[in-house]
Amino acid sequence: MSARILIVEDEETLRESLKRVLIKEGYAVDSVGSSESAFRTIQTCSYDVIITDVILPGLSGMELLKKCKTSNEDLIVIIITAYATIESAVEAVKNGAYEYLVKPIIHEELKALIRRALQEKAAS
Repeated sequence: MSARILIVEDEETLRESLKRVLIKEGYAVDSVGSSESAFRTIQTCSYDVIITDVILPGLSGMELLKKCKTSNEDLIVIIITAYATIESAVEAVKNGAYEYLVKPIIHEELKALIRRALQEKAAS
């Protein structure tokens, strides 16, 4: 069974690009444009990995990270942002993010990161 991934990104072009890349890798991928849509989606489906932007309409990706980790501490959450700061990177890690990636996203790097995260989760 392939891993399920949810992409939370308000920029449609990037969201669809990441979705295509990860589907080609054999993952089951859903994508939404806001934290609110992500919460609704999470209520009906469970995910192995969530990839979320920091800056989203409504609640931020950091708030989404906190809520997701509160309900499922084993969930792999990868934070992506175009506006990286040391403070936000530290906040992401403190709140349980698996990784903090700066845009532009390098597809090969993201695919390797997801493979490694899933392998570590399976081994634990």
